[in-house]
Amino acid sequence: MRVALSTNILAPYRVPVFRELAATPGWQLRVFTNAESEFDRAWRSEAGALDVQRVASLSLPQRFGRGSAAAQTTTLHLPLGLFSALLRFAPDAIVSGELGPRSCIAAAASAALGVPLVLWAYPSRASAAAAGRVRQRLRRALLRRASAVIGMGQQAREALRALGADDARIFDAPNAHDADGIARALAGREPGALRAALRARCGARERIALVAGRLVPVKGIRELLRAWSAQPPELRAGWSLLFVGDGPEALRVADASVLAQPGEILRLEGAAFDAMPAIYAACDLLVFPTFGDTWGLVVNEAMACGLPVLCSRLAGACDELVSEGSGGNGFCTDPREPSELARALREALGAPDLRARGARSRERIASFGPARMAEDMRRAIRSTLAPEALPSAPPAPRLARSDTPS
Repeated sequence: MRVALSTNILAPYRVPVFRELAATPGWQLRVFTNAESEFDRAWRSEAGALDVQRVASLSLPQRFGRGSAAAQTTTLHLPLGLFSALLRFAPDAIVSGELGPRSCIAAAASAALGVPLVLWAYPSRASAAAAGRVRQRLRRALLRRASAVIGMGQQAREALRALGADDARIFDAPNAHDADGIARALAGREPGALRAALRARCGARERIALVAGRLVPVKGIRELLRAWSAQPPELRAGWSLLFVGDGPEALRVADASVLAQPGEILRLEGAAFDAMPAIYAACDLLVFPTFGDTWGLVVNEAMACGLPVLCSRLAGACDELVSEGSGGNGFCTDPREPSELARALREALGAPDLRARGARSRERIASFGPARMAEDMRRAIRSTLAPEALPSAPPAPRLARSDTPS
Protein backbone atom coordinates (compact mmCIF):
# COMPACT_ATOMS: atom_id res chain seq x y z
CA MET A 1 0.00 0.00 0.00
CA ARG A 2 1.31 3.43 -0.93
CA VAL A 3 0.91 6.35 1.48
CA ALA A 4 1.79 9.92 0.51
CA LEU A 5 2.55 12.41 3.28
CA SER A 6 2.83 16.07 2.30
CA THR A 7 4.50 18.52 4.69
CA ASN A 8 6.45 21.77 4.61
CA ILE A 9 10.00 20.72 5.48
CA LEU A 10 11.76 17.68 6.86
CA ALA A 11 12.18 18.89 10.44
CA PRO A 12 14.75 16.90 12.45
CA TYR A 13 12.24 15.97 15.16
CA ARG A 14 9.85 14.59 12.52
CA VAL A 15 12.37 12.17 10.99
CA PRO A 16 11.99 9.52 13.76
CA VAL A 17 8.17 9.66 13.42
CA PHE A 18 8.31 9.26 9.64
CA ARG A 19 10.75 6.37 10.00
CA GLU A 20 8.32 4.61 12.31
CA LEU A 21 5.53 5.14 9.78
CA ALA A 22 7.70 3.93 6.92
CA ALA A 23 8.42 0.73 8.86
CA THR A 24 4.72 -0.25 8.81
CA PRO A 25 4.51 -3.72 7.22
CA GLY A 26 3.08 -3.55 3.72
CA TRP A 27 3.39 0.24 3.43
CA GLN A 28 5.43 2.35 1.07
CA LEU A 29 5.63 5.84 2.55
CA ARG A 30 6.79 8.79 0.47
CA VAL A 31 7.23 12.19 2.14
CA PHE A 32 6.67 15.19 -0.12
CA THR A 33 8.33 18.40 1.11
CA ASN A 34 8.15 22.01 -0.10
CA ALA A 35 11.51 23.37 1.01
CA GLU A 36 14.75 22.46 2.74
CA SER A 37 14.16 24.98 5.52
CA GLU A 38 12.18 28.14 6.30
CA PHE A 39 13.13 31.79 6.75
CA ASP A 40 13.09 31.54 10.54
CA ARG A 41 14.66 28.08 10.83
CA ALA A 42 18.23 26.88 10.50
CA TRP A 43 17.50 23.16 10.49
CA ARG A 44 19.15 20.60 8.25
CA SER A 45 17.87 17.04 8.43
CA GLU A 46 19.28 13.77 7.18
CA ALA A 47 16.56 11.71 5.52
CA GLY A 48 18.65 8.54 5.54
CA ALA A 49 16.60 5.69 4.08
CA LEU A 50 13.37 7.71 4.07
CA ASP A 51 11.73 8.15 0.67
CA VAL A 52 11.59 11.96 0.43
CA GLN A 53 10.68 14.00 -2.65
CA ARG A 54 10.94 17.77 -2.71
CA VAL A 55 8.39 19.32 -5.07
CA ALA A 56 8.62 22.65 -6.87
CA SER A 57 7.24 25.32 -4.52
CA LEU A 58 7.10 29.02 -3.86
CA SER A 59 7.84 29.93 -0.23
CA LEU A 60 6.75 33.36 0.96
CA PRO A 61 6.58 35.05 4.38
CA GLN A 62 3.03 35.72 5.55
CA ARG A 63 1.62 37.65 8.48
CA PHE A 64 -0.77 35.53 10.51
CA GLY A 65 -3.27 36.69 13.13
CA ARG A 66 -2.95 40.44 12.57
CA GLY A 67 -4.16 42.50 15.51
CA SER A 68 -4.09 39.58 17.96
CA ALA A 69 -1.64 38.56 20.65
CA ALA A 70 -0.90 35.46 18.57
CA ALA A 71 0.21 37.50 15.54
CA GLN A 72 3.38 36.24 13.90
CA THR A 73 5.13 35.91 10.57
CA THR A 74 5.25 32.40 9.17
CA THR A 75 6.24 30.81 5.86
CA LEU A 76 3.51 30.25 3.28
CA HIS A 77 4.34 27.40 0.92
CA LEU A 78 2.70 27.15 -2.48
CA PRO A 79 3.67 23.63 -3.67
CA LEU A 80 3.09 24.08 -7.40
CA GLY A 81 4.53 20.67 -8.24
CA LEU A 82 2.61 18.68 -5.62
CA PHE A 83 -0.45 17.76 -7.70
CA SER A 84 1.51 16.16 -10.54
CA ALA A 85 3.92 14.48 -8.08
CA LEU A 86 1.00 12.87 -6.25
CA LEU A 87 -0.58 11.68 -9.47
CA ARG A 88 2.68 10.06 -10.53
CA PHE A 89 3.09 8.32 -7.17
CA ALA A 90 -0.56 7.13 -7.26
CA PRO A 91 -0.96 6.56 -3.49
CA ASP A 92 -3.74 4.64 -1.78
CA ALA A 93 -4.08 7.44 0.81
CA ILE A 94 -2.86 11.03 1.06
CA VAL A 95 -1.91 12.71 4.34
CA SER A 96 -1.48 16.49 4.22
CA GLY A 97 -0.16 18.72 6.95
CA GLU A 98 -1.80 22.13 7.67
CA LEU A 99 -5.13 23.57 6.51
CA GLY A 100 -4.06 25.78 3.63
CA PRO A 101 -2.77 25.70 0.04
CA ARG A 102 -0.87 22.42 0.45
CA SER A 103 -4.00 20.65 1.64
CA CYS A 104 -6.13 22.20 -1.11
CA ILE A 105 -3.80 20.66 -3.68
CA ALA A 106 -3.76 17.36 -1.78
CA ALA A 107 -7.59 17.38 -1.73
CA ALA A 108 -7.68 17.91 -5.49
CA ALA A 109 -5.25 15.02 -6.01
CA SER A 110 -7.24 12.73 -3.70
CA ALA A 111 -10.40 13.49 -5.71
CA ALA A 112 -8.62 12.87 -9.01
CA LEU A 113 -7.22 9.56 -7.78
CA GLY A 114 -10.32 8.51 -5.84
CA VAL A 115 -8.34 7.91 -2.64
CA PRO A 116 -8.98 9.12 0.93
CA LEU A 117 -7.60 12.39 2.26
CA VAL A 118 -6.25 12.60 5.81
CA LEU A 119 -5.62 16.09 7.17
CA TRP A 120 -2.91 16.53 9.78
CA ALA A 121 -3.64 19.77 11.61
CA TYR A 122 -3.19 20.93 15.18
CA PRO A 123 -4.64 24.37 15.84
CA SER A 124 -4.57 25.60 19.42
CA ARG A 125 -7.32 27.69 20.98
CA ALA A 126 -5.32 30.86 20.42
CA SER A 127 -4.24 30.13 16.85
CA ALA A 128 -7.76 29.08 15.85
CA ALA A 129 -9.21 32.30 17.24
CA ALA A 130 -6.58 34.39 15.42
CA ALA A 131 -7.48 33.03 11.97
CA GLY A 132 -9.41 35.43 9.72
CA ARG A 133 -12.81 34.79 8.17
CA VAL A 134 -11.50 33.65 4.79
CA ARG A 135 -9.05 31.26 6.42
CA GLN A 136 -11.82 29.87 8.63
CA ARG A 137 -14.02 29.16 5.60
CA LEU A 138 -11.17 27.42 3.80
CA ARG A 139 -10.48 25.25 6.85
CA ARG A 140 -14.13 24.27 7.17
CA ALA A 141 -14.28 23.27 3.51
CA LEU A 142 -11.13 21.15 3.79
CA LEU A 143 -12.33 19.43 6.95
CA ARG A 144 -15.62 18.51 5.26
CA ARG A 145 -13.59 16.88 2.48
CA ALA A 146 -11.33 14.85 4.79
CA SER A 147 -11.94 11.19 5.59
CA ALA A 148 -9.96 11.55 8.86
CA VAL A 149 -8.21 14.31 10.76
CA ILE A 150 -5.08 13.98 12.88
CA GLY A 151 -4.80 16.45 15.75
CA MET A 152 -2.48 16.75 18.73
CA GLY A 153 -4.64 16.45 21.78
CA GLN A 154 -7.40 18.29 23.60
CA GLN A 155 -6.83 21.84 22.31
CA ALA A 156 -6.59 20.72 18.68
CA ARG A 157 -9.67 18.53 19.08
CA GLU A 158 -11.68 21.46 20.47
CA ALA A 159 -10.56 23.78 17.66
CA LEU A 160 -11.18 21.19 14.93
CA ARG A 161 -14.61 20.37 16.35
CA ALA A 162 -15.48 24.08 16.34
CA LEU A 163 -14.56 24.18 12.63
CA GLY A 164 -17.05 21.42 11.91
CA ALA A 165 -14.90 18.30 12.03
CA ASP A 166 -16.79 15.20 13.10
CA ASP A 167 -15.48 14.14 16.49
CA ALA A 168 -15.47 10.49 15.42
CA ARG A 169 -13.06 11.30 12.58
CA ILE A 170 -10.52 13.13 14.78
CA PHE A 171 -7.52 11.11 15.94
CA ASP A 172 -5.19 12.47 18.64
CA ALA A 173 -1.48 12.15 17.87
CA PRO A 174 0.36 14.23 20.51
CA ASN A 175 3.58 15.83 19.32
CA ALA A 176 6.75 13.79 19.73
CA HIS A 177 10.33 14.80 20.38
CA ASP A 178 13.39 12.87 19.21
CA ALA A 179 13.65 10.73 22.34
CA ASP A 180 16.55 8.61 21.09
CA GLY A 181 18.46 11.65 19.87
CA ILE A 182 18.19 13.33 23.27
CA ALA A 183 19.26 10.14 25.03
CA ARG A 184 22.32 9.86 22.76
CA ALA A 185 23.21 13.52 23.29
CA LEU A 186 23.23 13.10 27.08
CA ALA A 187 24.74 9.61 27.26
CA GLY A 188 27.79 9.53 29.48
CA ARG A 189 27.57 13.24 30.31
CA GLU A 190 27.60 14.07 34.00
CA PRO A 191 24.86 16.58 34.96
CA GLY A 192 27.13 18.50 37.34
CA ALA A 193 29.69 19.01 34.60
CA LEU A 194 27.01 20.25 32.20
CA ARG A 195 25.77 22.73 34.80
CA ALA A 196 29.26 24.03 35.51
CA ALA A 197 30.09 24.37 31.82
CA LEU A 198 26.97 26.40 31.00
CA ARG A 199 27.46 28.74 33.95
CA ALA A 200 31.08 29.32 33.02
CA ARG A 201 30.08 29.94 29.41
CA CYS A 202 27.51 32.65 30.04
CA GLY A 203 28.22 33.89 33.57
CA ALA A 204 24.97 32.53 35.02
CA ARG A 205 24.02 32.25 38.65
CA GLU A 206 23.42 29.03 40.56
CA ARG A 207 19.93 28.46 39.16
CA ILE A 208 18.79 29.05 35.58
CA ALA A 209 15.29 29.62 34.21
CA LEU A 210 15.52 28.85 30.51
CA VAL A 211 13.60 30.39 27.60
CA ALA A 212 14.38 28.45 24.40
CA GLY A 213 13.25 29.19 20.86
CA ARG A 214 12.65 32.05 18.46
CA LEU A 215 12.70 35.46 20.12
CA VAL A 216 9.54 36.87 18.57
CA PRO A 217 6.61 38.75 20.15
CA VAL A 218 4.22 35.78 20.07
CA LYS A 219 6.52 33.95 22.50
CA GLY A 220 5.60 36.40 25.28
CA ILE A 221 9.14 37.77 25.72
CA ARG A 222 8.05 41.29 26.72
CA GLU A 223 5.45 39.98 29.15
CA LEU A 224 7.94 37.60 30.74
CA LEU A 225 10.53 40.33 31.24
CA ARG A 226 7.90 42.48 32.97
CA ALA A 227 6.85 39.59 35.20
CA TRP A 228 10.49 38.92 36.02
CA SER A 229 11.15 42.52 37.06
CA ALA A 230 8.04 42.36 39.28
CA GLN A 231 9.56 39.57 41.40
CA PRO A 232 11.10 40.43 44.79
CA PRO A 233 14.84 41.10 44.44
CA GLU A 234 15.65 38.48 47.05
CA LEU A 235 13.81 35.85 45.00
CA ARG A 236 15.59 36.76 41.77
CA ALA A 237 18.98 36.92 43.48
CA GLY A 238 19.82 33.24 43.05
CA TRP A 239 18.41 32.95 39.53
CA SER A 240 19.43 33.80 35.97
CA LEU A 241 16.86 34.19 33.20
CA LEU A 242 18.60 32.72 30.16
CA PHE A 243 17.29 33.19 26.61
CA VAL A 244 18.61 30.84 23.94
CA GLY A 245 17.50 31.91 20.48
CA ASP A 246 17.49 34.60 17.84
CA GLY A 247 14.92 37.06 16.56
CA PRO A 248 13.74 40.67 16.81
CA GLU A 249 13.02 40.43 20.53
CA ALA A 250 16.74 39.89 21.15
CA LEU A 251 17.03 43.68 21.31
CA ARG A 252 14.46 43.78 24.11
CA VAL A 253 16.38 41.11 25.99
CA ALA A 254 19.62 43.05 25.54
CA ASP A 255 18.04 46.23 26.92
CA ALA A 256 16.68 44.35 29.94
CA SER A 257 20.09 42.80 30.55
CA VAL A 258 21.73 46.23 30.72
CA LEU A 259 19.26 47.36 33.40
CA ALA A 260 19.48 44.15 35.42
CA GLN A 261 22.09 43.01 37.91
CA PRO A 262 25.14 41.12 36.58
CA GLY A 263 24.24 37.55 35.64
CA GLU A 264 20.50 38.13 36.02
CA ILE A 265 19.30 38.30 32.39
CA LEU A 266 21.43 36.55 29.79
CA ARG A 267 21.23 35.42 26.18
CA LEU A 268 22.98 32.87 24.01
CA GLU A 269 22.52 32.95 20.28
CA GLY A 270 20.45 30.09 18.89
CA ALA A 271 22.15 26.77 19.49
CA ALA A 272 22.27 23.91 17.01
CA PHE A 273 19.43 21.42 17.34
CA ASP A 274 21.68 18.66 18.67
CA ALA A 275 23.33 21.02 21.18
CA MET A 276 20.11 21.82 23.02
CA PRO A 277 19.85 18.70 25.23
CA ALA A 278 23.02 19.68 27.11
CA ILE A 279 21.60 23.17 27.67
CA TYR A 280 18.26 21.84 28.91
CA ALA A 281 19.99 19.42 31.28
CA ALA A 282 22.11 22.23 32.73
CA CYS A 283 19.12 24.39 33.67
CA ASP A 284 16.55 24.23 36.47
CA LEU A 285 13.28 25.38 34.89
CA LEU A 286 11.82 25.90 31.42
CA VAL A 287 9.66 29.00 30.99
CA PHE A 288 7.30 28.97 28.00
CA PRO A 289 4.94 31.99 28.11
CA THR A 290 3.71 31.75 24.49
CA PHE A 291 0.63 33.52 23.17
CA GLY A 292 0.05 31.24 20.21
CA ASP A 293 2.14 28.08 19.75
CA THR A 294 0.01 25.26 18.46
CA TRP A 295 2.06 22.89 20.62
CA GLY A 296 5.53 23.91 21.83
CA LEU A 297 8.00 21.08 21.26
CA VAL A 298 10.52 22.71 23.61
CA VAL A 299 8.23 21.53 26.41
CA ASN A 300 8.69 17.90 25.34
CA GLU A 301 12.44 18.32 24.98
CA ALA A 302 12.92 20.06 28.31
CA MET A 303 10.83 17.44 30.11
CA ALA A 304 12.87 14.66 28.50
CA CYS A 305 15.94 16.33 30.00
CA GLY A 306 14.38 16.41 33.47
CA LEU A 307 13.11 19.99 33.73
CA PRO A 308 9.94 21.23 35.39
CA VAL A 309 7.97 23.59 33.14
CA LEU A 310 6.19 26.90 33.59
CA CYS A 311 3.85 26.75 30.59
CA SER A 312 1.32 29.02 28.96
CA ARG A 313 -2.20 27.61 28.92
CA LEU A 314 -2.39 28.85 25.32
CA ALA A 315 0.12 26.21 24.19
CA GLY A 316 -1.29 22.91 22.98
CA ALA A 317 1.32 21.06 25.03
CA CYS A 318 0.03 22.48 28.31
CA ASP A 319 -3.16 20.39 28.40
CA GLU A 320 -1.34 17.17 27.57
CA LEU A 321 1.98 17.46 29.38
CA VAL A 322 1.95 19.90 32.30
CA SER A 323 0.21 19.26 35.61
CA GLU A 324 0.14 21.53 38.64
CA GLY A 325 -0.06 20.95 42.36
CA SER A 326 2.12 19.03 44.80
CA GLY A 327 2.24 15.94 42.58
CA GLY A 328 2.64 17.80 39.32
CA ASN A 329 5.57 18.51 37.06
CA GLY A 330 5.13 22.22 36.53
CA PHE A 331 3.09 25.40 36.62
CA CYS A 332 0.45 26.74 34.21
CA THR A 333 -0.36 30.36 33.49
CA ASP A 334 -2.17 32.76 31.16
CA PRO A 335 0.40 35.26 29.84
CA ARG A 336 -2.39 37.62 28.77
CA GLU A 337 -2.91 38.43 32.45
CA PRO A 338 0.22 40.17 33.83
CA SER A 339 -0.64 39.42 37.46
CA GLU A 340 -1.26 35.75 36.64
CA LEU A 341 2.09 35.39 34.87
CA ALA A 342 3.88 37.15 37.73
CA ARG A 343 2.17 34.87 40.26
CA ALA A 344 3.10 31.69 38.41
CA LEU A 345 6.69 32.84 37.98
CA ARG A 346 6.95 33.67 41.67
CA GLU A 347 5.58 30.25 42.57
CA ALA A 348 8.01 28.49 40.22
CA LEU A 349 11.12 30.38 41.33
CA GLY A 350 10.29 29.78 44.98
CA ALA A 351 9.18 26.16 44.70
CA PRO A 352 11.19 23.87 47.02
CA ASP A 353 10.47 20.74 44.93
CA LEU A 354 11.73 21.67 41.47
CA ARG A 355 13.98 18.65 41.27
CA ALA A 356 11.11 16.29 42.10
CA ARG A 357 8.92 18.02 39.53
CA GLY A 358 11.68 17.58 36.97
CA ALA A 359 11.83 13.86 37.72
CA ARG A 360 8.07 13.64 37.18
CA SER A 361 8.52 15.48 33.88
CA ARG A 362 10.94 12.82 32.67
CA GLU A 363 8.57 10.04 33.71
CA ARG A 364 5.55 11.66 32.05
CA ILE A 365 7.20 12.44 28.72
CA ALA A 366 8.53 8.90 28.31
CA SER A 367 5.22 7.82 26.70
CA PHE A 368 5.16 10.68 24.17
CA GLY A 369 7.84 9.45 21.78
CA PRO A 370 7.90 8.94 17.98
CA ALA A 371 6.55 5.37 18.16
CA ARG A 372 3.35 6.51 19.87
CA MET A 373 2.84 9.43 17.48
CA ALA A 374 3.41 7.20 14.45
CA GLU A 375 0.94 4.60 15.76
CA ASP A 376 -1.70 7.28 16.34
CA MET A 377 -1.20 8.56 12.78
CA ARG A 378 -1.28 4.99 11.48
CA ARG A 379 -4.68 4.41 13.13
CA ALA A 380 -6.08 7.50 11.43
CA ILE A 381 -4.82 6.43 8.00
CA ARG A 382 -6.08 2.88 8.40
CA SER A 383 -9.53 4.11 9.42
CA THR A 384 -10.02 5.55 5.91
CA LEU A 385 -9.19 2.38 4.01
CA ALA A 386 -11.51 -0.39 2.89
CA PRO A 387 -10.67 -3.79 4.42
CA GLU A 388 -9.38 -5.10 1.10
CA ALA A 389 -6.90 -2.21 0.91
CA LEU A 390 -5.31 -3.09 4.24
CA PRO A 391 -2.23 -5.30 4.10
CA SER A 392 -2.86 -8.71 5.56
CA ALA A 393 -0.86 -9.84 8.54
CA PRO A 394 2.22 -11.84 7.56
CA PRO A 395 1.85 -15.58 8.12
CA ALA A 396 3.30 -16.99 11.31
CA PRO A 397 6.77 -18.42 10.70
CA ARG A 398 6.98 -22.20 10.53
CA LEU A 399 9.07 -23.84 13.19
CA ALA A 400 12.00 -25.79 11.87
CA ARG A 401 12.44 -29.25 13.41
CA SER A 402 15.33 -28.04 15.54
CA ASP A 403 13.16 -25.19 16.85
CA THR A 404 10.26 -27.36 17.91
CA PRO A 405 9.89 -27.23 21.69
CA SER A 406 10.42 -30.51 23.49
